[in-house]
Amino acid sequence: MTLDEFVSLSSALTGYPASTLKPARDTQMIAQTLYEQLNLPSNNIPSAQLDLLTLVWNQISGTPPPQLEAAVKEKIIDNLAITRLAQNIIYLWFFGIWYDLSKNPASFTSPNIDHVVSPLAYKNGLVWGEMGAHPMGFSTGVFGYWENVPQLPAIN
Repeated sequence: MTLDEFVSLSSALTGYPASTLKPARDTQMIAQTLYEQLNLPSNNIPSAQLDLLTLVWNQISGTPPPQLEAAVKEKIIDNLAITRLAQNIIYLWFFGIWYDLSKNPASFTSPNIDHVVSPLAYKNGLVWGEMGAHPMGFSTGVFGYWENVPQLPAIN
């Protein structure tokens, strides 16, 4: 899987435009950092599984947008051979966390966290914008910002 394939697949999985996931001027290089996780031997991704995900994505990536969501659900999310890997890609973008694929599926009450990919991936996780929050220990707000009622993002 190439970086461009990873970003376009990630866009379909997360619902964020590819230009948001990998901006033209990507000074943080989050997309590159997350993409590199797919090639780390320690992450226990069978090459056949990654190859299958790439093949399936390339087969459906040209699907018109109205039908693409259904194609992703049917061909990737509902495909037991690759669904855990697809879920991990979603986790990467939202939380900056890689879950060990060799363990039982993670649950929200007792996750099998393998590792945080990087401090930048964690700080730039999509979850923070969705919650209208920031990660613990990091904020771009000016001192005293907590006095004000937070402005939550619009829910689509």
